[in-house]
Amino acid sequence: MIGTVLNVRYELTAAHGEGPIFIAYSARDQVTGAEISLRIVKPPFAQEDEFLQKLSNVVAEYSVLHHPGIESLNEVVRDADSPFVVGQLSRGATLSDRIRKLAPFSVPVSVSTAISIAQALDAVHRAGLVHGGITAQNCVVKTDGEVRLQLAGIWKAYSASPTAGAVILPELAPYLAPEVSGGAMPSSRSDVYALGVLLYELLTGRWPYNGDTHLAIALRHSTSPTPSVRLLNPAVPVVLDEIIRKAMSKVPEQRYGQASEMLSDLRILQDALRFGRSLTWPLTPRPEEPETKPVASEPARVAPKMTALRPEEPPEIARKVRHERDIPVWMLVTLAFLFAVVCSLLAVWMIFNLNKPRLVDVPKLRGQSMAEARQNLEALHLTLRIARHEPNEHVEADHVLDESPQPGMKVREGEAVSVVLSAGSRYVTVPDLKNLTVDKATSILESVDLTLDPNIEKQRSFGTPEGQIISQNPGPKARVARKSSIHISISASDATASAPAPPSPTGPGFLYTVKVKLTDLTKPTDVKVDMTDERGTRTVFEQTEDSGQQFEVNETGYGDTATFRIYYDGELVKTVEKHATDSGT
Repeated sequence: MIGTVLNVRYELTAAHGEGPIFIAYSARDQVTGAEISLRIVKPPFAQEDEFLQKLSNVVAEYSVLHHPGIESLNEVVRDADSPFVVGQLSRGATLSDRIRKLAPFSVPVSVSTAISIAQALDAVHRAGLVHGGITAQNCVVKTDGEVRLQLAGIWKAYSASPTAGAVILPELAPYLAPEVSGGAMPSSRSDVYALGVLLYELLTGRWPYNGDTHLAIALRHSTSPTPSVRLLNPAVPVVLDEIIRKAMSKVPEQRYGQASEMLSDLRILQDALRFGRSLTWPLTPRPEEPETKPVASEPARVAPKMTALRPEEPPEIARKVRHERDIPVWMLVTLAFLFAVVCSLLAVWMIFNLNKPRLVDVPKLRGQSMAEARQNLEALHLTLRIARHEPNEHVEADHVLDESPQPGMKVREGEAVSVVLSAGSRYVTVPDLKNLTVDKATSILESVDLTLDPNIEKQRSFGTPEGQIISQNPGPKARVARKSSIHISISASDATASAPAPPSPTGPGFLYTVKVKLTDLTKPTDVKVDMTDERGTRTVFEQTEDSGQQFEVNETGYGDTATFRIYYDGELVKTVEKHATDSGT
């Protein structure tokens, strides 16, 4: 459905997944130009008037929530057979995807993630509302590492449908508090229970309870004892284990009453982890030391007793004192100077050694997102430095490919760890442009980092409206380098149609080889090679290289001549023209 316009306003631009009730898309509002989230209601719920009305009421009720950690839902639109919910677009991966790929997470990252969720949940509870659907699938991890909650309050609409509750139960069962499984309404305490389950999952990579069916999982939440996270992850502090136990208590009254209470304990723990302090459970404020007051007694003397008369000393005592203190002044000055020098050297040594940053082990960052790597380093008082981006066909963009110093090496607190980040694949799949207009094709190509060849051919085509695309080169589903140009032909009237393009040469074309040697470069440089032949211009090589590297670019060209242009960091440095008679050299 990409490219479809709903309600004569919202153009679908990308699909973001499908759940039991909704299919999620990103869309462009053609009125405001804004990027939005659009969830299409699936059948049979799309035909249930009572469910749709209840859904509209819930969206209106929860529209009072305005918090960066909560995805805003604006309205429910009934567009023919495809009603949908319009809301705020949340860019990022779901927490369930992160857990599946990277869990278990470190204690600092897990606590930071739980704090981000608790802050948003606190805003819901302060408004007198209940989220009711806290799951890893309903949490989006944004590019800055913060978490945004989705579908707040939508649980209220499920009761208006005869089947919605049963359809959504498998997704909710691993996070449902025992009393909710038993028929009670969701509450702030059941939200806290779900957050405890999420924190357990972040630290272990698994749910606290498993079963063959969702009903078996719900039953275990009610009957099995609360598991200790330390059994699976001994690195978890005892206090964090107790926080999770309290959040997941079987008895609602023994849990945190609001998200704010759990948030307070998590922040105390985060500060203790950051500054290396030890904690004991329960976390209670340290009582203030009582102020000590002087014991009442006779008045303390503030100055020596003074008199105008000086008592006389016996002559022999006076002479003895003067004799014992009869040390040369120059010697006293020298000794004082040497003493001052020794004290200064001692002070410098103490300052240098006592304030010297401690050594820490460099953590393993490969495969982590930039935000996750930065959080892990900040927890160890280290900083992140991006060395460069490199194309990679197997690691998604903005994830760590390599690091320096290597994991396990010791560095001082405050130092920087350099990382090489993935720039994503340098190849993209060409979309199908047939029967689209030029404007629509331009927009779709830009969304996948391709461009439209400005040399557009116009040809007569029976049965195709004027101005629509009838052919393209390269064709649909072809794999080409990013920034490549796509040549198209559009339908035109007899008056505007141009002579058909000469046929492409038969066979595989001509294989050209260009040798590139990088010299006199002072830093890693983005090298790009574009080739122009009878089929247009396209990028045939793009990668970050160091000085002294030498490589060959082999590419099949069409026509008698192929022109190669070599760019360093986007600047043209050389043009090489090859002829069919030179192919293979």
